[in-house]
Amino acid sequence: MVRRNSLGYGVFFSTIKHSDLKAINNINCERGMMRIKSIVQNFVFKFKMNDLNMGEIDYTDDENETSFPVNLNGEIRFFYSHLILNDHPTFDGTFFIQIVESQELNEMLSGWRVQNDTTWRDEYIIFAERNGDVLFCDTQNITSPVYGSIQKRNFIISNSLADFLDAFCSAIEIEQSKYDGDATDDDFNFREDFLEDIDLMLKSKLKDVEVEAFKYFFFG
Repeated sequence: MVRRNSLGYGVFFSTIKHSDLKAINNINCERGMMRIKSIVQNFVFKFKMNDLNMGEIDYTDDENETSFPVNLNGEIRFFYSHLILNDHPTFDGTFFIQIVESQELNEMLSGWRVQNDTTWRDEYIIFAERNGDVLFCDTQNITSPVYGSIQKRNFIISNSLADFLDAFCSAIEIEQSKYDGDATDDDFNFREDFLEDIDLMLKSKLKDVEVEAFKYFFFG
């Protein structure tokens, strides 16, 4: 419905009922869960496509009945509820990370939850590690925004776990399919065309500040 204000401009007034808003929120939530499901399944597929990866990752439609040692919410809860992780699963290559298994989630926080440390919150959950640096989610938000931490300096990488995993899987696809798992030149520096391909892909999926953060975490 449109009404005219005192300046003569048309103002739109929503006539959506509370029950309709609730239904819309439920639909949006369902779509979000469908997206994270599809992306988590692709995450497992990308892990299995490289024989140099270590450990095991499998997807299950049925939720794991294991109780978690920490409070999980939203997309990160879906991640751990539908993945079977064994033997310290580790992605090889440029985008090397080791995924934290669910039973190790609380132990992983040791040394990070420091009294009077205002940079770390109880809602942060570390889900991956890379040479002492970590990736963690903010479980206060249902989308589980992803942050990187290098030498305990935190920075946001994506507004959701789904966005991060989507970009991560695409990066692996580029390295494995286009560069046959070797994106370095004869001097062991990253090839310029590889870096350009990654940059172009990231810009299609993340905000500019997140693109730079993703590259900083993996390339320094």
